[in-house]
Amino acid sequence: MSKTGKDTVQDLSGLKLGSSVATRQLKYSLLAAMLLGFVITAFQIFTDYQWLEGVYQQANERVVDSSLPVAAEAVTKKDAALAEVMARGMMLQRSISSVKIQLGDGSVLYQRKRPVGEIPTSRWAEKLFGGLQQLEIQLQNENNPSADALGTLVVVLNPQVYVTAFMSRSAWSFLANMVFAATMAVVFAALSYFVFSRPLVKLAHYIVNSDPSDVKRSLDMPPTYRHDDEVQLLSSVTVGLFGMIRGQIGQLQRARDDLQDANVNLETRVESRTRALNEAMGKLEVLASTDPLTGLANRRIFMMRLEENLSIWKRRDTPMSIILLDIDRFKLLNDTYGHQAGDAVLVSLAKLLKYSLRDIDLPARLGGEEFAVLLPGEGAEGAMILAERLRSAFEQDAVAFGGKHLNYTSSFGVISLPAQGTAGKLDAQVAKNVALLKSRENTDVADILYSLVDAALYQAKETGRNRCVPVDLANLADQISA
Repeated sequence: MSKTGKDTVQDLSGLKLGSSVATRQLKYSLLAAMLLGFVITAFQIFTDYQWLEGVYQQANERVVDSSLPVAAEAVTKKDAALAEVMARGMMLQRSISSVKIQLGDGSVLYQRKRPVGEIPTSRWAEKLFGGLQQLEIQLQNENNPSADALGTLVVVLNPQVYVTAFMSRSAWSFLANMVFAATMAVVFAALSYFVFSRPLVKLAHYIVNSDPSDVKRSLDMPPTYRHDDEVQLLSSVTVGLFGMIRGQIGQLQRARDDLQDANVNLETRVESRTRALNEAMGKLEVLASTDPLTGLANRRIFMMRLEENLSIWKRRDTPMSIILLDIDRFKLLNDTYGHQAGDAVLVSLAKLLKYSLRDIDLPARLGGEEFAVLLPGEGAEGAMILAERLRSAFEQDAVAFGGKHLNYTSSFGVISLPAQGTAGKLDAQVAKNVALLKSRENTDVADILYSLVDAALYQAKETGRNRCVPVDLANLADQISA
């Protein structure tokens, strides 16, 4: 038995924990973050160990080297008091466990040890820093280094202090990295949910709650989504599919009514209605609104929107502009690198157009390498600024294809229709031409504008390419009166 839209919504609301997109995002984000945290912690622990090992060696060498002259003098003079002062100074270094000074005959001049248990030695001291180490250094007479040794300085080193410091740093590094990794995972999962998952869930609820078969009820629009990406594309495709379904259902209902009323030549009329339905579907495919390569609006949609905006320009007195652009030397690019390279350039240009325009602007591919942009509510200054920005962006764009980076430029023609409220600021001839344009039919005005901006584009190519040329509204008398 098939499920209704309400049953599907109930199934969605009963999803178990761990099966939703948001839960999987959080789970795998935490897993990835923890693995990264372990790697960073291991690197920090290794770096800390190398650093502490170097500090341990250098500190011991510095203390021992600085104490040798004093020990030699204490042995020479057999001064136990001086030896005691030296030993106390050496044992300020916590890694020194005991100091003993022996005379040349083997007798002990002075010996000092730390109290038992003051700094206990653990098994990690042996594994990390070599454990307890005893240094026996011969004390020489500075005035006669070649003579026999005066005595011996015996130093016992205990690295436990550095082991404790290493363990403490390692524990804090692990804790800090794990907390940071978990925090970043939660933040990433939350951003992913709000940016991606939640719009998809809203769209799913809209789909299961919509009934395209109910032609008597107006079709609700999908949830608003401000980003022009795959979610928005999916919403648009869904609305288009619902519209097609309704159109087909309406045709089928009319065919059914006709068959029920007439009840004559049933097979012939069914065949006729089926043929009509197939023709309608074929027309719907022919009238597809987007260019299949770039995803931009096609010429039909652009001209339709242009005429709509001309009506708005006349009725509401708001400015509008058109930018017409053409890729320079596109045939040479195709001949040199192939048509696939040309297609890659067209796709890259289309992406730059989408990212550079407002939501209300309409970019379109008119055919071949010719594109157009409709700018509702935009005056001449803003249109030229945008055209220059697009020209610069295309000039800097490098399209990766076949191991190479393809560069290209474009030439631009720009035309703007000012608001009638600004007529006092316009040249008298410009204001007159604008008034004449408003008196013409929208179709005629659209043709005139396209012809003028195309001429400006041709002028840009003739004067060096990679340029933006505006249309001077003061020179329109011949085209408007024609």
